[in-house]
Amino acid sequence: MNYREVEILAPEDLGTTGTKVIDINVIDPISSIELIWQTTVVTAALMTAPHVACISKIEIIDGSDVLTSLSGEEAQALAFYHTRKMPLNQISVKATEYMRSVIPIYFGRKLFDKQLALDPKRYKNPQIRVTWDEDAANANVVANELTIRGWCFDQKSISPQGFLMAKEIKSYTPVANGFQYTDLPLDYPIRMLMLQSKSTDKEPGEVLAQVKLSEDNDKRIPIDMTGQEIFRKFASWYPQIHEQFDGADAVTASDLYGAPTAFVKGLAEVDADIIAAGDDFSQVTVAGNKLSVSLAVNCLYYGFHAFGYCPHFCLPIPFGDQDDLDDWYDVAKVGGLRLIQQGAAAVGTTPTGQIVLQQFRK
Repeated sequence: MNYREVEILAPEDLGTTGTKVIDINVIDPISSIELIWQTTVVTAALMTAPHVACISKIEIIDGSDVLTSLSGEEAQALAFYHTRKMPLNQISVKATEYMRSVIPIYFGRKLFDKQLALDPKRYKNPQIRVTWDEDAANANVVANELTIRGWCFDQKSISPQGFLMAKEIKSYTPVANGFQYTDLPLDYPIRMLMLQSKSTDKEPGEVLAQVKLSEDNDKRIPIDMTGQEIFRKFASWYPQIHEQFDGADAVTASDLYGAPTAFVKGLAEVDADIIAAGDDFSQVTVAGNKLSVSLAVNCLYYGFHAFGYCPHFCLPIPFGDQDDLDDWYDVAKVGGLRLIQQGAAAVGTTPTGQIVLQQFRK
């Protein structure tokens, strides 16, 4: 076989919270790594965050050298912008059922990219370090399970030029009308800049009044747009995100958290064989990535379909032809590169901002 799937971590309950370090005992070039995170609840309960928020950090390291550093939300969003397909999220808030999320990390432009892959033989002790909190999305979790698998080149011999390195380089708190200045690294070509602008009651494009990329003190300005302009220009290149939920609740509102965070809509249905005629949803409201579903009397089981844009509040800024290694942003030719962000007049409630870079590391 040219390729094979490898098990890096067998399914394991990690406990309530902590950090797990796993050796990457693979010698063949790795095209992608997938984390499969699953939690089980004992009783039906409201969600408090998206399921992948349980994974606060994923790092691929070699000693002090950090090759990847992303949260679960950032990794899923980057995978979406990378493949134009949303990673799997299976969400049920019914008692004794599970929530399951797949978090992919791609080292090439596509699966089995012969030019770009992570070659473990070039490192002394490559490891994956995962930080988690099983209750971050639902307080009633009684068990969890983490599995890590990878796709490797097997009998197909390749000599990759390098791999795609992705890192969160900064986290900050947006301030209304305030400026945030970030000097970007100039060590490797940049394939994509991803901005995460979170708020409990705003869409990501509404949090940013200005995003400006300045070379050499404004000698050249490659990007100068508002957050909403970024959404309209770039996010429309990608398809809508669709997610399904299964739930069980009574008259009170049920809170669901999904990946889409812009132009979010929801469709709900009940099982006619279980629910009496006339019992239905009374209201669905959206705030940020939270969908509050209010149910009519005796409506105990339901299915919900959410759809929208901008996974996990992330806005993409791709540079050049994403399939052409030579067309990405060659920052080595720049003396200084600064990202300037201005908060909107209203940045929303409990806003946070993150800056993620995907770079070509030779």
